[in-house]
Amino acid sequence: MTEQILSGRYRIEEAIGGGGMAVVYRAVDELLGRTVAVKMLRPQFAGDEEFVSRFRQEAQAAAKLSHPNIVNLYDVGMSGNEYFIVMEYVDGPTLKDLIKSKGALPVEEVVDISAQICEALAHAHEHRIIHRDIKPHNILLTKSGIVKVTDFGIARAVTGTTITDRQATSVLGSVHYFSPEQARGGQTDVKSDIYSLGVVMYEMLTGELPFSGDSPVSVALKHLREEFVEPRQIDRSIPQSIENIVLRALAKSPSARYPDMESMLADLNDALKTPNVPKFILPKEATEETIAIPVVRDGALMSTDRNKGKQKGKKKQKKKRSWWQRLLMVILVLVVIVLGGLAALYILMRVLAVPNVALPSVVGETESQAVATLESAGFKASQIHEETGTSKQHKGIVFDQSPQGPTKVKQTRTITLYVSTGAPRLKMPDLTGVTEDEAKLTLMDAGFSDSHIVVKTESSSNTPSGEVISTEPTAGSEVQSDATVTLYVSSQPATTVVPNVVGMTYQDALKALQAANLQVGQVTPVASTQPNQTVVQTSPAVGTTVKPNTVVNLDIADNTGQTTSPTNSTGTGNSTSPSGSTPTSPSEPPAGSTAHEVKVTVPVNPGSPPVQVEIDVNDAEGNDQTVVQQTITKTTSWTETIYLMPGTTGQVDVYLNGQLAKQFTVQG
Repeated sequence: MTEQILSGRYRIEEAIGGGGMAVVYRAVDELLGRTVAVKMLRPQFAGDEEFVSRFRQEAQAAAKLSHPNIVNLYDVGMSGNEYFIVMEYVDGPTLKDLIKSKGALPVEEVVDISAQICEALAHAHEHRIIHRDIKPHNILLTKSGIVKVTDFGIARAVTGTTITDRQATSVLGSVHYFSPEQARGGQTDVKSDIYSLGVVMYEMLTGELPFSGDSPVSVALKHLREEFVEPRQIDRSIPQSIENIVLRALAKSPSARYPDMESMLADLNDALKTPNVPKFILPKEATEETIAIPVVRDGALMSTDRNKGKQKGKKKQKKKRSWWQRLLMVILVLVVIVLGGLAALYILMRVLAVPNVALPSVVGETESQAVATLESAGFKASQIHEETGTSKQHKGIVFDQSPQGPTKVKQTRTITLYVSTGAPRLKMPDLTGVTEDEAKLTLMDAGFSDSHIVVKTESSSNTPSGEVISTEPTAGSEVQSDATVTLYVSSQPATTVVPNVVGMTYQDALKALQAANLQVGQVTPVASTQPNQTVVQTSPAVGTTVKPNTVVNLDIADNTGQTTSPTNSTGTGNSTSPSGSTPTSPSEPPAGSTAHEVKVTVPVNPGSPPVQVEIDVNDAEGNDQTVVQQTITKTTSWTETIYLMPGTTGQVDVYLNGQLAKQFTVQG
């Protein structure tokens, strides 16, 4: 078939799909230069004139449809004895492929796909076209998630009659999605498409079909007579609003289904907004058993006609029967009626004789305890069905039951227990540095319960008050959603007092201030009678009540003429030179010299890298002396004293990170 060209225009490339009635190829429209899909009927259908005629009519009708969720029909033609349809090419999987690969789909995805199918079918119904073969095989998905409904027209041509041997190959793939009226060969309308879409939704939600069997006939009979397992009995996480749409769409009586696709679409659009709604209950008149009327075939019709002929003969013979024969027949009929009534009464009494018993509530009990409780209440182990699921209850605990207890039920009623496999596991977020309220909101958004969040306070000089220091469990660990999470939150006093550090060395004063949640600011050497390199006074003063992290400036006694700042392990007064030596202290001022003060300030922006500072002085002695050599992390000031003879010139050089940054010239 490859490399074949149809109508001198469509070049066949490769087969991409097919079924019992047709094969689909990817082809190139050489006239327009676009990729298309070509569906070619199998040879056994080409000789059926009635089929070909209906095929053409339906294909022409489908070509009138133009909707973004319907595969466009481009052309219909015939090449030799082969009939074909040219359609839009969709480079994506079928919905059936998606269900096979993923199983049950997420509820949000089911609603989105179903809504797009609804819009496509609503457009078709407006044009008086019924699809009649809605199934996942006929739903294509583009790579961007757009739904494309295909096979309009052909479905009607093939399923115009009921299940027959002649069409067994085509029916086999569709019977699982038939409506009851299609299964018995009745009249089909828009509600048949609604039923089929309900089957598709059921399969997307559960990964299973509502009815299955060994043959197409057995499946069709189940559509007519049997009830399906409701979706929420398979997956309790399905919202009731979504299940209600499926239950209404799959009503056996067309009158109980949605009146049109627009009504079904409206419920789909609202389902996720209001998921918790009462369960849909079929109207009483729609719950009566459907009577399956078989389709009469030609042979059956002939035999029926012959039977009618025989019956006419029998009627003539009845006229010859004597009165006692007629009386005997009446008596026999009465006997049959009486016996039938007695049998029905006996069966009814047997049904009514089943006693009602009290069904207790076993929610919260362990699996074994719940079974024992139900058996004590009169239920057999064979009546107790167990299903598992995640919940906030601990593993092995019954978190739900059906029917709910306590209540009265028939002693033969099946009881379903839903046993917890434990709470779902969640990843612990990193909450370090966020406020307590933000941490709680983050945990609840992640799925943790507010009742399982514990807050403990710890004193911390590094973390601002009210922020999280650490958590237990630690960030990144996998924990159950019902696990207890402990937040360790920094707690600093609202105020603190400047401690008495007067008389302490700089290092001791620094430790005392840090212990009081205070920071050391500017350190200024001053002349004092106190011991050298001890604190003379503080600013703010000792005993002042201040806020935590307040900056405290220190005055340090300098009784040797040294003008450098004392050692500061934090980098704001470290006078140790790179070689390990200390800056040179000036000797006694020369006789007749005059003291001149020079104030040097080096600014450092918050968060900037540390700055290496070196200050050299050239005074009356004419020698360069290094008086400051330290690394600072904040803005720092020094006051240097230069002794100059009258008429002489002195100089102060400031080096930052080894580069000359500033010079001060002083005249004596």
